[in-house]
Order: sequence, then C-alpha cells, then structure tokens
Amino acid sequence: MQADSAGIIVRLNNLALLGRRSKICETLNGYWSMPCGMCEDFEKPINTAKREFFEETNITLKSEVKFLTEFKNYKGGIFYVFYSDVDDLIFPDQKAIDAVEHEEWGFFKIEKNCLPSPMTKETKNSILMLQ
Repeated sequence: MQADSAGIIVRLNNLALLGRRSKICETLNGYWSMPCGMCEDFEKPINTAKREFFEETNITLKSEVKFLTEFKNYKGGIFYVFYSDVDDLIFPDQKAIDAVEHEEWGFFKIEKNCLPSPMTKETKNSILMLQ
C-alpha cells in the first residue's frame, strides 16, 4: 500500500538539525534523518511535516515552512521535504510525544563531508540542496 510521508529540515545558518532514529523505529533505525512521518488520511504533506516535527521535538516552529523537494519513499509513496530557517538554536524536548523515536539530536554543517552517517542518499541530497 502506497503511503505518503513528509518531514522538515530545520536550518540555522549553515547547520541542519538532525536526529538519529532509535532502535524502536520500524524503518531505518540508527539512521540520521529530519523529523518526519507518515501522512494521515486526507492530511496535506505540509501539515504532516509540522505535526511530526512537533510530536518528535515538542517545538512549534514560528518561522515559515517552505517546500524543498520530494522523492519516492520506501512504501512506494512520495516523501515531501520541507525546510524552515530559524534564528537561534532549538533543542528537542525529551518530553515530546514521540521523543523515543530519536536517540540523539545534533546540528550538523550542511556540507557533504560533515553530515553524519548512516543516512539515506535521498535525505543527504535534500539537505545538501540547502547549501
């Protein structure tokens, strides 16, 4: 069954906020990624991205969220990538609804050799578009 998904890359100058997916995650556990998740019935991808970001970080973004790119996801649907520029460091909260989905967080320089691994090539390519 095809299912669309969406996520947000938060950028602070030339740094991207990324989380390492925990061992409890169904897919890509141990991989670095942006906060993301599956679209619910009739949910617009931008709303999915905002909801998932909040659920995984307990942060409501005040800055504008813009479309960046899209690619095929592992379930045959579309993965929609959005981004948002912030002015200050933000720190995901351990009390977030889905805080258990990530084992650690960090800001990483948006350069090919500075991003953590493992990471899917689609995620890496999306982040590098923000250089």
